[in-house]
Amino acid sequence: MPRKIIATTIALFAILICDNFVFAEDNFAAKLAGKILLQVEKNGEAWYVNPANYKKYFLNRPRDAFELMRNIGIGITNSNLTKIPIGNLNISDTLSDIDQDGLSNNLENAIGTNPEKNDTDEDGYDDLTEIANNYDPLSNKKINIDLDFTKNNLGKIFIQIENNGEAWYIDPISEKRYFLSAPKDAFLSMQKFGLGISNDNISKIITGVIEADEPKNPPKIEDPPCQDCNSPENNNADSAMSGAASAIRANNSEAATKYFIPEMQKAIEYTLDFLNSEGRLTLGNILSGAKLTASTENKKTYSTEVYFSMGGYKVPVSFYVEKQEDGKWLLVNL
Repeated sequence: MPRKIIATTIALFAILICDNFVFAEDNFAAKLAGKILLQVEKNGEAWYVNPANYKKYFLNRPRDAFELMRNIGIGITNSNLTKIPIGNLNISDTLSDIDQDGLSNNLENAIGTNPEKNDTDEDGYDDLTEIANNYDPLSNKKINIDLDFTKNNLGKIFIQIENNGEAWYIDPISEKRYFLSAPKDAFLSMQKFGLGISNDNISKIITGVIEADEPKNPPKIEDPPCQDCNSPENNNADSAMSGAASAIRANNSEAATKYFIPEMQKAIEYTLDFLNSEGRLTLGNILSGAKLTASTENKKTYSTEVYFSMGGYKVPVSFYVEKQEDGKWLLVNL
């Protein structure tokens, strides 16, 4: 198949998988994605602009904030969450702080420090000081903060899938994560981050309805960015699939192309240039979710289904990985 046709096919597919795909620079809502907005010309009503679809969601009461987190929160592993610096926001005098270290008991329970001990690891620095300087309050080590990973996830709501489902909001302004505790505390926290907006401007953003837009499925699990992107070890079909997915999510076109046959490489570069961060995440997750459905000595088929919310239907998708003359396994389509 000619490269131009391959590239066009991928581009069209990319538009389809990114529901409500827009170019951020041309879209008012995209510029406010992930932010909390307060209507300054009315009664200070609070809205959250979902980065996944650029719709605004009304935060009328604590229960709304809780439902928002439960329905659109993205699952995240502990190892990825620790790459984002912790923000400390004392939103209410009602939050208890037994050890008086400046961290609420709820926050300390979420990050694993001792709420009854102001210096959990007994290294001479209290827990608040260590967190403020990106040190691990559970040891004497520096936390491995990843600013690129943080910037790629600003404005999102994350749910810890390896703990007890703790929710965190990644504030686009401070670029830190803030713990969203009980419904009331989550509601007050999100209001604290509010940016004033006029009635005219808020009306430019489509209103989302949680029950209609987000089916109550388990939170999506976001995979970590690709590890050692520039040295892919695609010695088998499975590693080729996972490596390509990871490189696409990380927007590393140089690494991603190495998992595809030469005829596909220009098309892959074109696709990554074309997609926004949400689109790359979606495409990477589709690759990760594909399962092996057919296998021969030199060819593997991985299949999945893609749900198009605008049409309300699923479309089967297959990826083919073939063994090359040098023994490497490479994808031949996307």
